[in-house]
Amino acid sequence: MDFEHRTVTERDVAEPAAPAAGEALLRIHEIGVCATDRELARFRFGAPPEGQSFLTIGHEVLAEVLECAGGMSRGDWVVPMIRRSCAARCEACRSGRRDLCRTGQYLERGIQGAHGYFAPLAVDPIEELMPVPQGLLEVAALAEPLSVVEKAVDTAFRAHPLGPASAVVAGAGPIGLLAAMLLEMRGLAVTVVSLEPEASPRAALVRKAGARYLSKSRPDDADIVIECSGSADEVLEWLAPNGVLVLVGAPEREMEVAPVRMMASNMTVTGVVNASRAHFEASLRDLARMPRNWLESLIERRAFERWPESLRGQTEPAKILHRMA
Repeated sequence: MDFEHRTVTERDVAEPAAPAAGEALLRIHEIGVCATDRELARFRFGAPPEGQSFLTIGHEVLAEVLECAGGMSRGDWVVPMIRRSCAARCEACRSGRRDLCRTGQYLERGIQGAHGYFAPLAVDPIEELMPVPQGLLEVAALAEPLSVVEKAVDTAFRAHPLGPASAVVAGAGPIGLLAAMLLEMRGLAVTVVSLEPEASPRAALVRKAGARYLSKSRPDDADIVIECSGSADEVLEWLAPNGVLVLVGAPEREMEVAPVRMMASNMTVTGVVNASRAHFEASLRDLARMPRNWLESLIERRAFERWPESLRGQTEPAKILHRMA
């Protein structure tokens, strides 16, 4: 992304330097394209590294270790975490919760102030890399988006005062589908509400996850509502008493809140972004537990050269992965 000319283009970049102590040289094997990348391509947010005019995007990654100065071996497979500590090393960043950074001056590879992974090679500190078991390689690029879902579900369960039994997910994109599956695995009765017709491929994926699908219809009130679409204005109305609304999508319009109703019904509204190491670890554990054929049905693999098509818009199936090699 060329911020000076507001263009998205393919360009030559220098190969990274040899890894220093505590770092690994990575060969990027597979990389996902998501709504964040599309918003970046429209220059709605994001920033290049300091002193540069362009940003290499890409943050949903599966990579292979080519060289390491200690701690990992050549041939190991990894998923990088994306957010890096603020320069001030605030209390949250020092404690390993960079996803909760107090200063807002963090870096995010491929998003804010640091180049991403849409390139053949990258270097990362070993502490930023999550080891991937051999049996998860075909679906490991889903670990980053699932880590955000893990954080959303964890937040909702901790906030609900009595323990939730039902959930509604707004949106049947990759995040919504993963949220539906994870909530089903946690034992909740799950409904997904989205714009796609009842006979659409995404509706079929919702049902295969064990959830109910509604096209544009109002669901029953639920203990947890997870907003993944970025466009559902009425999600607060779907909350049962004591309910928890977690915003994962980012609605562009203002959301009206009825303070008296929220107070009287003990409701909670919160938002999440990014994820901690614990959430990445949970995402890898849960990828191993989810039905493999269902996970693979989410994915369409494309050659690197098709990146412009992927950035222009989402198509079925839900998650697009580009093979870099």
